[in-house]
Amino acid sequence: MQDWEALGPDATVVVVGGGHAGVGVLAQLRSQGFAGQLVLISAENGSPYHRPPLSKKALLEGASLSLRPEPWYESNRVTCYTSARVTGIDRAARRVHLQSTSAPEVMAYDALILATGAAPRAWTDPVKGGDALGLVDGVHVLRDVEDAQALRAALLSSGHLVIVGGGYIGLEVAATARALGCGVCIVEQAPRILQRVAPQATSQLLRQLHQSHGVQLFEGAQVVALQREGQKISSVRIQTAEGELCDLQADLVLAGIGAVPRDDLAKACGLEVGNGIVVNAQCQTQDPAIWAVGDVARHRDQSIRIESVGNANHQAALVAAALMARPEPLPLVPWFWSDQYGGRLQIAGLWQTADRWVERQEGAQGRSIWSYQGPRLVAVDAWQAPVAYALGKKWLETGQYPPAEWLAHQDQNLKDWVPQAASGVAL
Repeated sequence: MQDWEALGPDATVVVVGGGHAGVGVLAQLRSQGFAGQLVLISAENGSPYHRPPLSKKALLEGASLSLRPEPWYESNRVTCYTSARVTGIDRAARRVHLQSTSAPEVMAYDALILATGAAPRAWTDPVKGGDALGLVDGVHVLRDVEDAQALRAALLSSGHLVIVGGGYIGLEVAATARALGCGVCIVEQAPRILQRVAPQATSQLLRQLHQSHGVQLFEGAQVVALQREGQKISSVRIQTAEGELCDLQADLVLAGIGAVPRDDLAKACGLEVGNGIVVNAQCQTQDPAIWAVGDVARHRDQSIRIESVGNANHQAALVAAALMARPEPLPLVPWFWSDQYGGRLQIAGLWQTADRWVERQEGAQGRSIWSYQGPRLVAVDAWQAPVAYALGKKWLETGQYPPAEWLAHQDQNLKDWVPQAASGVAL
């Protein structure tokens, strides 16, 4: 960690971004006894809120869930500026410049936390290219509460949704749209859904789940045109994996093709960026007074950013510990979840380096997929199998786990494995 001493009682910490990571830093600092000034700057209109429900409960019921109750900010002496945008960072003077009707134009900081998150990846017209398509074109994205409100209103007045992109957001919205009575088609350009984020067995499991609920899936397919009647989308023309042209009925389209880090502010002030703001193991940038957390941060030794609530909370704890010159929290095994059709997929670890997999039936409805790199367990995907997930996460955390050959015997009870009976390889 670069040139840093514990924050003094008169220090000011400014957090830019009102997501899980940014609010997490504030909560961690107060819980660890920081007595200085805490400032939260958010470009969004209201109080910080939980984002995972946006594709599920908020879309289905029209509700959003606050991260913290309003009195929490007052009782923890957090000064909040919403609808405020940071326009620049003066690193030499340790000041941020703001555009807001309520916040000062310039604000000094002793430590600056960038928790600016990520934005939906732009989708351009498949025929014309050029500018990104948006609501005026009948194309929705889903990243914030306003996106969710607009999409919900459209779903309630529409009958047919085409989702471009077969990642978790697309699949969760598909499940919610079916619950709202919409017909749904998913168009994925890659050979399989979830190709970037899940092993093939998980893709197959969720493919079958969605097909059983009436969702049409087109993998290895491309959108070639949006067709309209007047100003409204009437259908989406795709080219299938077999090269055939097919018209899908559509009242609206959701572009769920991933997200890009909001790192423009960091780049403009000369911080190192590359698929996010580059940070060290404590989430510190090359500027000792500036830190980055959450979806916008990328560890310098990793090629990917980990976009999850668990990672956001862990990085918040890392930064708070560093700012207070306290011991770091224990390393995190990445964990994720996805709710679809009343079922839950829980994931621990990262599967991308795996070279073999073990699949198991867990009870009547559950499945587990175990990813190994050689003899080393690197991830578990558990559908409706909370025991498999809990044990797999524990094994990954301790570095002690059964060999793949043991798991491959379906009659083996996961709870029967004793760590001393076999030696895993520590992470």
